[in-house]
Amino acid sequence: MPEHVIRTYKVPVPRGLYPLCSELNKTAARIYNKTMSLVRKIKRKKNFWLSPNTAQKYILRWASSINIHTHSKQAMVQQYFQALYSYFKASKENPDLKPPYKKKNFMPFIWKETAIKLLPDGTLRLSLGSAQKPILIPTRLPANTKIRQVKLVYEDGKYYLHLGIEVKNKRKSNQAGIMSVDLGILRPITCFDGSEVISYHGGVLNSTIRYRNKKLAEFQRALSRCKKDSRRYRKLLKAKRRMLQRAGNKIRDILHKITSNFIGLCLQKEIGTIVIGDVTNIRENAKGNDNFNQKLHQWLYRKTIEMITYKAELFGIEVKMVSEAYTSKECPVCGSRNHPNGRNYRCGECGFSYHRDGVGAINIWRRYLGRKSQVVAVLAPARGVRFNPHLCGHGAVSAP
Repeated sequence: MPEHVIRTYKVPVPRGLYPLCSELNKTAARIYNKTMSLVRKIKRKKNFWLSPNTAQKYILRWASSINIHTHSKQAMVQQYFQALYSYFKASKENPDLKPPYKKKNFMPFIWKETAIKLLPDGTLRLSLGSAQKPILIPTRLPANTKIRQVKLVYEDGKYYLHLGIEVKNKRKSNQAGIMSVDLGILRPITCFDGSEVISYHGGVLNSTIRYRNKKLAEFQRALSRCKKDSRRYRKLLKAKRRMLQRAGNKIRDILHKITSNFIGLCLQKEIGTIVIGDVTNIRENAKGNDNFNQKLHQWLYRKTIEMITYKAELFGIEVKMVSEAYTSKECPVCGSRNHPNGRNYRCGECGFSYHRDGVGAINIWRRYLGRKSQVVAVLAPARGVRFNPHLCGHGAVSAP
């Protein structure tokens, strides 16, 4: 487990600074485009890729008249080479891919650590070089906060500063409790700690995904009736992208609240290890109708695992993966396998009956501990947690 991790903290920019923010993002795009043009030109004429250091030296001479911090100029060069290296990696599997070639009108402006200073009163000072006055943004951050990077981002008509804050990882938890997790489409998280099954309802999450699918289909139909690159086509395309961005933001917000509440539950129950059923490659082996396949391919299980993992690590909780094969079919009392009927599970041998996802979570718990014997005979019904916009987080402060 790393000693420190970087977490993002968003700070809104005062509206009076919006014109300056727009100019900074235009400047960032200008440097990015020049870097891209230079590298592609050398590749076309000399047939080799320019190194980052050589490109950076040239760009810094070219941009000597641009009045921003030198390290911000370097950051934009590095942004292009990150995209280029991603192309190199992806092109090994798909040779038809093209290296980055689209020019940008706007790019998020970046300040490195050397251009960032947090004043004792919590004011954030962002340097624009010696020729311009720095930007001052009020925050509630304590003076000892370590900010490694600041990125100026435009979202839904507003500007925000994304602060990359260094957070110290807590040491491994001394708690011995184990929480198993069964991931699902209808129930994003169903967990078992050895005595109680708790299930998080996914109704709001799935309805948001269905709404996004419905609106996307409407936009696609409208776009198919328009002449490409016409005024109406561009207008619809812009509206479609705006809708997808808003829907994506809402989906991420729901997942963050569910996973944060789950981590809070683990802290309350003094859990030291979270065991998640591994559903890797489940899409390749699935067989179902179009509706089921769509739900399966839009299932955000990987994103859910990532959120649980990094949030758990902040509190020293280990996250481990175990195979989920047959966990929803195996009876946790007698061990026989039965095919669940809908959302309910009933054992044909011993008569044990319970919620299907709860059975999966119980069997993941048993599998991790290596127990073959009976662990439950009578269980209370699974306790449900319904999502609401004010679903509480983990209740523990790990970052400002």
